[in-house]
Amino acid sequence: MNHSAPIASRARNLQPGLQLQQTGLVQDITLTKREKEVLLWSARGKSSWEIGQIVNCSESGVNYHFCNIRRKFGVSSRWTAVFKALEQGLIQLS
Repeated sequence: MNHSAPIASRARNLQPGLQLQQTGLVQDITLTKREKEVLLWSARGKSSWEIGQIVNCSESGVNYHFCNIRRKFGVSSRWTAVFKALEQGLIQLS
């Protein structure tokens, strides 16, 4: 069962930066190229295992990147990190 599809479809409707800029809570987050890559694939509905296959990395390596991403955003879930990255324009679904 793919729980990611509804999240990915809702994420496409976000306008980068809109919500955080309106509330004045924009944070200066710096992500590595690989962190952006795994966030983007996650936003497209891919699992850690699938992302690992795509980017030639182990599943635990992908999860390590997500741990760092969640820490940088100060969130506890992958999907919240995806939404924050989309809101801040750090990744784009195109």
